[in-house]
Amino acid sequence: MPLAYSKNMDEKSKKKKESPPPPYSFFVSRIVEKICLGIIQWGTYLILFTPLIISGKFFFPFVGPKSLYFMALVEIVFAAYLFLAISLPKYRPKFNILLVAIILFMVILVLSTVFGADFSRSFWSKYERMGGLLMWSHLFAFFVATFSTFQKKDWLRVFEISIMVAIFVSILAILTERGIGPLVKTGFETRQGATLGNSSFLASYLLFNVFLALYLFLIKTRKEAKIFFGASFAFITITLFLSTGRAATLAFIGGIILLFFLKLIFCEKGSLRLAGILLLIIFLVGGILIIFSSLEPEENVIQRVMAEKFSIGLGKDRPLVWSVGLKGWRERPWLGWGLENFNLVFTKNFDSRIFISEIYGSDIWYDRAHNIVVDTLVANGILGFLTYLGIFGSTLYILWKGYLSQKIEFITAGLFSVVLFSYFLQNLTVFDMVSSFMMFFLVLGFVGSIASPKDSDLESSEEKAFFFKPWIIPVILILFILSFFYFIVQPLRSNYYLIVGFRTADSGKRFALYEKSLEISPLGKDQIREAIANRELPKYTQREIVETIPLETQKQELDFLSQELEKNIKESPLLFSSYLTLGKVYNAYGRIDPSKFNQAQEVLEKSIEVSPGNQQGYWTLAQTKLFLGKFDEAISILEKAVELEPRVERSSMILIDAAAVVSSLTGDDDLLKEKIEMVLKINPDWATDVQWILEQRMSGS
Repeated sequence: MPLAYSKNMDEKSKKKKESPPPPYSFFVSRIVEKICLGIIQWGTYLILFTPLIISGKFFFPFVGPKSLYFMALVEIVFAAYLFLAISLPKYRPKFNILLVAIILFMVILVLSTVFGADFSRSFWSKYERMGGLLMWSHLFAFFVATFSTFQKKDWLRVFEISIMVAIFVSILAILTERGIGPLVKTGFETRQGATLGNSSFLASYLLFNVFLALYLFLIKTRKEAKIFFGASFAFITITLFLSTGRAATLAFIGGIILLFFLKLIFCEKGSLRLAGILLLIIFLVGGILIIFSSLEPEENVIQRVMAEKFSIGLGKDRPLVWSVGLKGWRERPWLGWGLENFNLVFTKNFDSRIFISEIYGSDIWYDRAHNIVVDTLVANGILGFLTYLGIFGSTLYILWKGYLSQKIEFITAGLFSVVLFSYFLQNLTVFDMVSSFMMFFLVLGFVGSIASPKDSDLESSEEKAFFFKPWIIPVILILFILSFFYFIVQPLRSNYYLIVGFRTADSGKRFALYEKSLEISPLGKDQIREAIANRELPKYTQREIVETIPLETQKQELDFLSQELEKNIKESPLLFSSYLTLGKVYNAYGRIDPSKFNQAQEVLEKSIEVSPGNQQGYWTLAQTKLFLGKFDEAISILEKAVELEPRVERSSMILIDAAAVVSSLTGDDDLLKEKIEMVLKINPDWATDVQWILEQRMSGS
C-alpha cells in the first residue's frame, strides 16, 4: 500500500474517532430521506403497472383511466421528491445536457400552448388521447424525480418490474387473441391490443420492454437471472410479432441489426470494424430510401416488396394526411398550432380525396398525423421539432461519451442508443399514448442518472446539510391537494358522470348528468359535448321514437345540445366537427321549430368556410336547403361537392337522392334524368347504386 495513501487513511480514521456524535438534525434528515425515497421508489413501481389499468366505467376506458392513474401517482411521487429536494441539497437536479434539452423542449411546449390555436385543448387534451401540456408536465416531473434519486441498482429493479408487467400484458394479449381470458369475460375484446386497446399501442409498449429484457440478459451474471431474462426476451419478442404492430416490429428488427453493426464498429478491430462501418452506412442509406419511397402516392417496387415479404404496407392515406399537416405547419412555422390541435389543421386544409375509400380507406377524421415529425412540426413548430431532436441528440451524447470515457460498458451505450433509434423509427407511422410515454421517460431518466451520477464524497459532505423548515410540509401538502383534486379527481368524476349519463334511460336524469360532467372539469370538454350530441341525435331521425318524446322534452334536449355546441365554436372557432354537429342539431330542431333551419343554414355555411374542401359541410347544408324549400340551391351545393372530387361516390349518390326528392315534389323529371346522366358519366359502375336509391325513394324509405 502506498505510504501517502496509508497516512491519509490513518488521518481519516483518527478524525472519525475524534468527531463528535452527529446532531439531532442528522437523524431527522435520515428519517425524512428514507420516507421520501420509499414513496418515490414504490410510487414508481406502481406507475409501471399503468398499462394494465382499464375500466368500463369511464369514457375511453383504455386511455382515460390509464392516464389519470399515471398522473395521480406522479403527483404523489413528485410531492415526496419536492420535499426531499428542498430538505436535502444532494437530491436537487444536477444539470446536464439532457436535462437542459428537456427543459428547452418544455419551454417550447408552454409557448406553443399559450400562443396556439386553442389553449384549453392544448393544456388539457381529451380523454381519447391525453397528450396535452398537463400530461407532458407530469412526464417531466416523473423524469426529474427519478433521475435525481435513483441509482443503478434502483434502475435495474425498475427494469425488472417493467419486464414482469410486460410479460403479464403479453399473456393477456395472447389469451385475448384466442378468445379466452379475463379481458374476453369482461367484454374487453380488442384488436390484439390486450389492456392497451390497440395493437399498435401494445407493440410500442412491448418494444421498450423487449430491449430491456435483452439488456438485463446481457448484463446479469447469475445463471438463473440469465435464463429468466433470456426467456422473457424470447416471449416478449414472440408477442411483439404476434401483435401485428408492424411499425414496432420493423423497428425492433432494425434495432437488432443496428446493435450488431455497432458491436462490430466499437468492439472489433481491423476488417470486421471496417465491415461494420460499411454495413452501417448501407443500412442507414437503405432505410432513408425506404422511408422516402413510402411517401410516394403511387405504389413502387420497394413498397410492393415490403408489403409482400413483410406484410408491411403503408396506407396511401398516411402520405396524404402528412401533406395536409405540412401545409398547416407552413402557416405557423415557428411554434406551431399547439398540442392536440392537429384536427384543426386537418379540417382547415382538408383534402377532398380522403373520401375515396377504395384508395385512402374509411377514416376521414384525423387528430394525429401518425408521424412524429409531422405531428411535432404541426403542434410545436420548427422550434419544437429541433428541441425534440435535441433530447435524442443529448441522450446519445451522454451514452457515447460515457462509453468512450470508460464510465459505462458498450452494451449500455449501444443498447439504449438502439432503443431510442427503434422508438423514433416506429413513431414515423404511429403515435404515443401514456404507456409508451412512460417507457420513453424511464429511459431518459436512466440516461440522465448516468450523466449525473451520485458523488460519494459530495454526499458525505452534505449529510449534515439539512434544510427542514416546518412551513415546507403545509405548503407542499396544500399544493399537492389542489393539484390532485383539480387535475385528477375532477376529471375522473367528469368522466364517470358522462358514462353514467350514457347508461341512464330517464331523459331528465341523463341530461342532468351530462350537465354535471361538463361543469366539473375542462378536460375534453369539446369532445364530450360532441359525444353527447352524436349519442342523442340519432333518435331524432327516427319518427317512431320522436313521436314518443314529449314536445317540451324535445325542446329542452335540443336547446341543451345546441347551446353546448355553440360554446365549442366560441371557444375554438376552427372546430369544424362542432359546426357540422350543430348544423345537424338545428336541422333536427327545425322539424318542431322551422326558424332553426335558418340557424342551421348560417352554421353550415360557416362550416364550409372553416373547411372548404370537406364534402360533409356541403352534404348537410344541402339537406338544410331542402328543408327550407330552396331546391335549386340544394342541388347547386351538391354539384359543388361532386366537383371537389368527382371520384367520391357518396357525393354523387347524395346528389341523386336530392334530385329524386326535388323531382317528386316539383314533378321535374328532367332534373333527375340530367343528374343521373352526369353521375354515370363520371363512373358507369355506379348504375346499380343509383338504381337502389331510386327504388328506395319510390318505396317511400
